[in-house]
Amino acid sequence: MTTNQSLARGLELLTAVDESKEPLGIRELARTLDISPSIAQRLANTLEEAGYLQQVTETRKYRLGYRALALGSATARSDALYLTAAAELKILAEEHQLNGYLGAIQQNAVVYLHTVQSSGPIAIRAEAGQRVPAHTTAIGKCLVAELSAERAALVLGSSPYAARTKHSITGARALQKELGDIRERGYAIADEENEVGVVSIGTVIRNKEDKAVAAISVAFLKAQHDPDEWPAIAELVLSAGLKCSRSLGYSSGANRSS
Repeated sequence: MTTNQSLARGLELLTAVDESKEPLGIRELARTLDISPSIAQRLANTLEEAGYLQQVTETRKYRLGYRALALGSATARSDALYLTAAAELKILAEEHQLNGYLGAIQQNAVVYLHTVQSSGPIAIRAEAGQRVPAHTTAIGKCLVAELSAERAALVLGSSPYAARTKHSITGARALQKELGDIRERGYAIADEENEVGVVSIGTVIRNKEDKAVAAISVAFLKAQHDPDEWPAIAELVLSAGLKCSRSLGYSSGANRSS
């Protein structure tokens, strides 16, 4: 197999995984590409080592890896959503010392598209393409709250959900109640659910068809802001989210928290 042929088959394999609704196994990939399972395995191993594929431990099947997802987010940097969100998150970081995040659902996973470090004490250890827990983060919860029950189940996986801290919501019924509250008020709060001592607040970004296509969130130390200050921070996030939505043609002036 020549270098060009290997590259072509590797790209075909990535395309097959990208277009599949579910992770694919080696035999499925071999049939799709009309190659032997041994060749498919070698291609998958190479792409996994480079970060373009990720193997699901439980099933040993493959889905897109963080580097493939990051490539997609890099393309987004030239569009209105990325440019507006990056500018709004920069303002929140510089003027309010709030770490900022832009994310979306890709391949049934919540993925960061952009992060902004503030001058505050929280250090961002995430980058574009990194997967985010859907049930323990504000950005994940507000995105999942917009999904159909069937799609939400694919993103969340089976309950009980993994606990990141003792405050994480792990039960399906409790999470469904939380998602209902998020839909009603228009934003999500993760109160030490993903990291001890850290609170995050997020809201979705809508396109001109009123469909949630992405979300932004901010994070801060709980010790910095009392709970009675959180509504004011939520208003900052909602305002930034609305500006991002309007950049996509969203025309409603009514804030969904009202």
